[in-house]
Amino acid sequence: MRFIFALATAMLLVSGCASRDLTPAGHFDSLVIQGTPPFVDQVEQSLALLKARAPAGYAIVTNYVGIIQQYQHSGMEVHNHPPIFQLNTNSAFASVTWCAGVIAHDSFHSKLYFDFKRQHPEVKWIPDKTYGGEQAERVCLAHQLLVLIDIGAPDREIAWCRQCQTQTNAYWQVKYKNRSW
Repeated sequence: MRFIFALATAMLLVSGCASRDLTPAGHFDSLVIQGTPPFVDQVEQSLALLKARAPAGYAIVTNYVGIIQQYQHSGMEVHNHPPIFQLNTNSAFASVTWCAGVIAHDSFHSKLYFDFKRQHPEVKWIPDKTYGGEQAERVCLAHQLLVLIDIGAPDREIAWCRQCQTQTNAYWQVKYKNRSW
């Protein structure tokens, strides 16, 4: 039985479903970063870039995300306390600027969720379309694009973000478990 547990744990680690050490591996201001040392370093560099060149975007990150965690897919866990941004290594290691833009993008999903919750305290369940789906993605992409411009991201990253705003790249329709970013 011990062997099966060890094998299952190893598979989770290799797949990226769990970080090697679920205890905090790093901190950046109020944010906790969980993951491998290279992941923590990449996220810290991205946060430093946001803080220096896109302070408004950085403020959204620090107000609406508590933990950035290395994970198999990228997405916000807004129902956790504090909210967790699960970040895929493909997105994290694309570049420091892209990582910063992705962090800004997903923090805006969390902002949409908590803004709705604050404006509608009587509502027990926040509708998914409030912070997810096509309209929310377009708003988050617009925020990401502004952040990418502010931080001086390469033209190819800015162009890709603009291309993601088109109907032909409806990535938000891909089921979360099938996302490789």
